[in-house]
Amino acid sequence: MNAPTTFVVPGATRDIADFAANLQYQDIPDDLILNAKQCIRDSLGCGVFGAPTPWVQSVVRTVNLLGQKPTASAWGMKVKVDPLGAAFINGTAAQGYELDDCHDQSMSHYGAGVVPAVIASSEGAFGAFDGKDMIRATVAGYELGTRIGNTVSPSAFHRGFHPCGLTSTFGSAAAIAKLLDLDTDQYVSALGLAGSQAAGLMAAQFGAMAKRFHSGKASQNGIIAALCAREGLTGVRDVLEAPYGGFCSTYSSEYDLSFATNGLGSDWEMRRNGFKRYSSLASSQTSVDALRAIREKAGIKGEDVAKVRIGTTEMVFVHCGWPYVPNGETISAQMNLPYTGAVTLLEGNAFIDQYTDDKLTDPTIIDLANRIEVYVDPELDAREKHQMRAVRVTVTMKDGSEHFHEQTYRSGHWRNPMSEEVLKEKFRDLASRQLTKEAVAEIERIIDNLENEEAPAAALGAALQQVR
Repeated sequence: MNAPTTFVVPGATRDIADFAANLQYQDIPDDLILNAKQCIRDSLGCGVFGAPTPWVQSVVRTVNLLGQKPTASAWGMKVKVDPLGAAFINGTAAQGYELDDCHDQSMSHYGAGVVPAVIASSEGAFGAFDGKDMIRATVAGYELGTRIGNTVSPSAFHRGFHPCGLTSTFGSAAAIAKLLDLDTDQYVSALGLAGSQAAGLMAAQFGAMAKRFHSGKASQNGIIAALCAREGLTGVRDVLEAPYGGFCSTYSSEYDLSFATNGLGSDWEMRRNGFKRYSSLASSQTSVDALRAIREKAGIKGEDVAKVRIGTTEMVFVHCGWPYVPNGETISAQMNLPYTGAVTLLEGNAFIDQYTDDKLTDPTIIDLANRIEVYVDPELDAREKHQMRAVRVTVTMKDGSEHFHEQTYRSGHWRNPMSEEVLKEKFRDLASRQLTKEAVAEIERIIDNLENEEAPAAALGAALQQVR
């Protein structure tokens, strides 16, 4: 992958803060209003489905021990907590089963950081907010989060930092700063305070519940940053461009701050956010598409496969190309390309039912995973950033025949988008596994009409707790 040039833009932090502080609802293009509603709905579905998982319930117990005033809703369960606790729980849940949206260039998932913070902060504790306020905050969060994420990607990832814990913190802070209507100076401090809280280690991908927790903490920390800025606590005023101890200079060996500032208000980075079709990390999903295409076109069966070779970029190789080692942790399978490739060939999909506990140690899946080789293809590795997950897949059958498919963009990538109806079907599938049919319909109705709703967060909170 071609490395970005280290490029500093003086005043970048203030430039993006000033843009966001002055952003009005009427400035937002119609397609981004729809996109914001899609992001909110998708995040709710992911969060509701993730609610009963052991990692989310650990966070719930922790929040309950703190005993704060219960003014906000935990999704998919009958639990009320404070806004910080709700953001922590729901952010962990939304990232809880590798289903949440994904911005490819920055390698982060902003729905799990932004949406829980926006909804928790809008339920009443910090004031009255209508649907337009929530949309505007969501757009600000995604736009600044993705832009800041682009500045250090993929260098920060290669240094071992988890982008969700880093840049989603900025996304959440930017969203809540907009919701609270902070002025430019306060907004600068909110971003500076977010940068001081950014954290997350990629080693969690090899087997730890902590990966889900990173997004929950990012969502929570963004609220803290924005509220503290409103109350006068100053943050690092040049947090992005500071040459020593700044966000970019600390977390990344190479960075380009022009990604943060170029095209502000015209070339919207939020348009390059995408959604997930499968229940695995985004870096494996081009391979899932390729293997499904081969399976469908050639009519092959997984049990007849002798070996698979997947050529891809260095980023994908590092992210998920390592040998599968079952350890009882769901995350280890979801973050692993050989496992995901094997289960796709055997079952034709890589959705939630392919990562149940019994399958993590299934000898048939493990045997095929051990025969999947992932390697760096120099031609793919040299492509532009938006193609950083491209793959070339060759499947060799036991009879010696071969099948090949090249996939550049995963399903749900902004250059290979999922339709509005497919996104709604995903939401209904996930949400209906936890909530009543009436609640699912009510949430969908509120989101569809969000720009016209006077107090949507409270109504959403009530519907999100109508557990089956």
